[in-house]
Amino acid sequence: MLVNWSYDWIKVVDALNNVVIDDFNYENGIQGPITQKHCVKCIAANQCWFANEKNKKPEAMEYSIEQILNDSKNRIGLYHYNCHCKEIAIPAPRESDIQLICPEGKEAWLFKDKSEWIRALGHEPDEKFLEYLKNKVIENYCLGQYVIRGITKYGVAINVFADVEGRGEKANKIYRVKSGWMVFSNGKLKCNTFIGGWTK
Repeated sequence: MLVNWSYDWIKVVDALNNVVIDDFNYENGIQGPITQKHCVKCIAANQCWFANEKNKKPEAMEYSIEQILNDSKNRIGLYHYNCHCKEIAIPAPRESDIQLICPEGKEAWLFKDKSEWIRALGHEPDEKFLEYLKNKVIENYCLGQYVIRGITKYGVAINVFADVEGRGEKANKIYRVKSGWMVFSNGKLKCNTFIGGWTK
C-alpha cells in the first residue's frame, strides 16, 4: 500500500546525548547515572520518529511570554529548561523502514487471550493472522494512524489503530483495533500488546 506522503514527520535529536530507549532493558526501563544529566522524556524520545501532529509526538514545553522575554541565558528548550532536543524534519517512513520488536511471550499471549476476538473478525488465530496484523500495524503507523498514550521510563507508548479486514462471513467489513507499542529509535516499534481493544 502507498504511504500517505501528506503527513509531515519529525525525528527527535539530542546532539549531546547518544543514549536511546533501546539501550535499556524492557523490565526496568531508563535508569542509572545517565538520568542525572538527561531527563527521562528526552532519552525516551531521542532518535525516535513521530508524525508532526498534536498527540502524535511528544508535547513541547509551553512557556509564558514573561519566561521567553526573561530568557537571557538561552535556557528555553523543547521539553524543559536547558533541553538539548530538537525536532528534525524527516521523510514520512515507508513500510520497509519499520522494524517490529516482539518480546518473548507476546505472540503466545495474543493466541491465548484474544483467540475469540480474532475469530470474531473472521480470522483464525494462527501465524498467518499474526503476520497480517503486524503488516497492518506497520502500514497504519506509517500513515500516522496512532496516538501517544504516555511517556515514561519505558519509552513513548502509542496506540496504533489497525484496520483489519473481515474474512468469511465478515468479509466486506473493516474492524479497527488498538494495538499497543513503544516507539524505539530509528523506525523500531516494540510490542506491548498486539490487540488492546476495539476503537471507532
